[in-house]
Amino acid sequence: MNIAILKLAAASALLSLASGAMASANGGIIHFVGSIVEPPCSAGSFEAGQINIHCEQRSAFDVSFQRIGSSAGFAKTTVTLTRDGKPLGNKEASAYRMALQGNTQLGLSVENAAADADTRPVIMTISYL
Repeated sequence: MNIAILKLAAASALLSLASGAMASANGGIIHFVGSIVEPPCSAGSFEAGQINIHCEQRSAFDVSFQRIGSSAGFAKTTVTLTRDGKPLGNKEASAYRMALQGNTQLGLSVENAAADADTRPVIMTISYL
């Protein structure tokens, strides 16, 4: 038992010496393989349910939305994702995969089928692939 404790203490002492020596190094060479890339697109602010996205090159995205709160009142509410003013798909979905290039406007609209419908917030998420 004492031998194991002595070995652990010796290893800890060596590790702290090695760490100190590495931290005090003030020179050296770093070899880098790969590339540093910029985000493929830029996005404007989200105003009035619309966001403008500009992509210099063709870029792939996942766009999804999630309703917040209980789903009881949502039966009377329709959430629609649009691209350049045109609805995506002919039925409501919660996720889309698309490729964008140039200027594009994505929109999220919520419509009530009844006056007493629940319009809790909806979160839209845009992810680069």
